Amino acid sequence: MSSTNCKRFLVAKCVVLIKHRYIICQSNKVNKMKYHIGVCMFLAALHATSAVDYSTYPEVTRFREYVQINTTTGGDLEPAVIFWKKLAAAQNVSISVVELVEGCPIVILSWPGNDPTLSSVMLNSHMDVVPAVESDGWTYPPFSGQITSDGNIWGRGTQDMKSVAIQYYEAMSRLKAKGVTLERNVYMTLMPDEEVGAECGMIPFLQSKEFASLNVGVEFDEGTPYPVPFIPLFYQDKVVWQIQVDCYGVAAHGSTFPPTNATATGKCQNVINTLLKFRDEQYEIYTTAPETDAGVYTSINLNKINAGTANNVIPSHMSAVFDIRLGTKVNETSFAKQLSDWIETSDGNVTITYLLKNQQSPATLIGDSNPYWVAIAQAAQDLGITVVPLVPPGSTDARFVRLARIPAFGFSPMPMTELLLHAVNEHLSLETFLNGIDIYEGIIPAVANLSLSDVGAEPSVYVYDTNSS
Repeated sequence: MSSTNCKRFLVAKCVVLIKHRYIICQSNKVNKMKYHIGVCMFLAALHATSAVDYSTYPEVTRFREYVQINTTTGGDLEPAVIFWKKLAAAQNVSISVVELVEGCPIVILSWPGNDPTLSSVMLNSHMDVVPAVESDGWTYPPFSGQITSDGNIWGRGTQDMKSVAIQYYEAMSRLKAKGVTLERNVYMTLMPDEEVGAECGMIPFLQSKEFASLNVGVEFDEGTPYPVPFIPLFYQDKVVWQIQVDCYGVAAHGSTFPPTNATATGKCQNVINTLLKFRDEQYEIYTTAPETDAGVYTSINLNKINAGTANNVIPSHMSAVFDIRLGTKVNETSFAKQLSDWIETSDGNVTITYLLKNQQSPATLIGDSNPYWVAIAQAAQDLGITVVPLVPPGSTDARFVRLARIPAFGFSPMPMTELLLHAVNEHLSLETFLNGIDIYEGIIPAVANLSLSDVGAEPSVYVYDTNSS
């Protein structure tokens, strides 16, 4: 037995044991934590046995080249656009670049199907990545695409989400090479600014004539890795609200002693205490929430505080920025009023500014009445993988697609993988990466070959609202 086949055999045996252990560990969060630690130890030991020279794989070479392009949000994306033009030319597929906002290119690769009258399949990813600096503690430079002897590739974007973009491309290239017939057009779209809110990418794109011309019936977007023996499938996202609270009070010499509630810091303390009390209440809900539904609680974090100009001056102004991820059943109007009421009870001269206020995102229907879900579930069964519908704690560009009343699924095939999105030392097993190509090669045709009688012409019937706003 070859080393690769031996490793696959061991993986199969271990996954059976881990699945059994996962079921047992659902009783409480302590057990779940022990389970996740055990899985991570298993992964570390497993990858240490790798003896495969992945650097010789052309799919890996393309993935590595993409990781090596620094696409930090706000930077120059032209090298990434050139990269995708090269890949499109290699497969002789058309590519277009739409720039609805200056400096924000949106790339579209078109893979034609047999029947252009059918609604299309959109495979979406984003080119931009969050900042990464080697001095933060990276073992290897974050844009090196370093391949290590344990079979991992290191770099910013290896999990979020350059791997998925290359998996789309490789799966479509294989299908084309094998002469597999697809009835529906398939479009790969690459967005410029998902990491900072999609203001110049997905949001204006959905309103554009270029998007309308694609006639999208279903969208695939990013999911996330999990150290569990299944692949999460996101069918709804929690939306983001970010607020800045500004508090104003007396300014005086540091030796004076005004009442606490007369100072900017005292007023902000009242607001902070109120919001953190709400946070504690939501945290209690979180501790008992099912791992498959982060939508049952609203998370809130105090992420920035700013005040003062000198060490001996009582500041006249203090600001605090909170990041809030709304529960999926939260009424937006009611929650906004609640925030205003909390501000009004903080002894006056306090304002609230919305830095970001996303509209609640609908959910994609999961069940036998959604043929897209049925096709994915059947393909997963054929592939021998487990796909679990899930509401994540965060959000992706898919939330805007669902707002356009188009069903969307977040899906990153990275089971048994430590979650390192946005983390120092982000990396991914190349075996997991290559397996993901196989998975998309099975799922894409299952969805793209649904007939008009299977799906119908109106995608909005597969999207529904979960809140009462």
